[in-house]
Amino acid sequence: MVKEYWKTLAKKIRRVKLNPNSFTFFFFLLVSAIFWFFNALNKDYVATIKVPLKFLNFPENKLVAGDFLDHVDVRVSASGYSFLKYNSASFDEAEINLKLYSIHKIPETKGKKFYLLTSTIENEIVSLLNEEMEIRNIEPDSIVFELDEVIKKKVPINRNFLINYRRQYMLNGNIDIMPDSIFIKGVQSVLDTINSVNTQTKVYNDVYDSLEFNIELDKISGVWLSKEIIKCVVPVEEFAELSFVLPIEIENKPENLNLKLFPSEAKVICNVGFSQYRQVFKQQFRFTVDYHHIKNNPDRIKLNLDKFPENVSSVRYYPISVEYLVEEND
Repeated sequence: MVKEYWKTLAKKIRRVKLNPNSFTFFFFLLVSAIFWFFNALNKDYVATIKVPLKFLNFPENKLVAGDFLDHVDVRVSASGYSFLKYNSASFDEAEINLKLYSIHKIPETKGKKFYLLTSTIENEIVSLLNEEMEIRNIEPDSIVFELDEVIKKKVPINRNFLINYRRQYMLNGNIDIMPDSIFIKGVQSVLDTINSVNTQTKVYNDVYDSLEFNIELDKISGVWLSKEIIKCVVPVEEFAELSFVLPIEIENKPENLNLKLFPSEAKVICNVGFSQYRQVFKQQFRFTVDYHHIKNNPDRIKLNLDKFPENVSSVRYYPISVEYLVEEND
């Protein structure tokens, strides 16, 4: 078409060597190119145009499941002028209101697949084209939809943000998300695969005071969310380090045996917020070993921290195992 003429002209220009008569030559070449161009525009051409489609008003309580053809290939004939005007104009989607057209069930799909004849939406396609363009053919001859029932369900919100605390600061309690769950709506085949909704990924650095912020939820293609923004509250306070030395208790020891541990005590270290500092006591921690674990390791026995208060964090202890000696009672 017209583009091919310009390509041919560009090739000819590149082959020309400059000489004293070059400007005269190029002048007449330009004049001939202009006549050649307008002559090309007067000719008729046939081309295929891709027309995007936007479908509105699907049957009640149904939506498209999966991918489907969202355009048609329209073969048209028109003059070069018409194609030039078409290419330079902005081009919208053809909006197809399905309430105005008949969509037909495909019987062997148990009522899940439907089709629409493209010949029935020709007027919408024509309205987007240049009025001088003549439609010769539309491909494909039908558009197939797989429609599924729209359902609604409640899912929890998953925190996808990270908080890095300043040295000597910690979380004081629980991070509150309001609300902690939302309703989602979409086709059943999609919602069956969704068990939660994530917040957007975000990092908060050098946090040393309580935070209160709004954060957006990640959008899910084809799924409606009852809320798109939620509120988060993060309680933060400075902490102190506590340590206690406690005796190790023995569980499940036979009455006729005596079990000696080396060492017989262990040390626990933890972090606690200043507001809770005077509410943590040695008696809230408990170390144990289980006599039944001896048969798994003949040299050492694993140490367990069976109990510690909820208002402490970063709990660690040592040793993690102890040596032992088994003696029979006299």
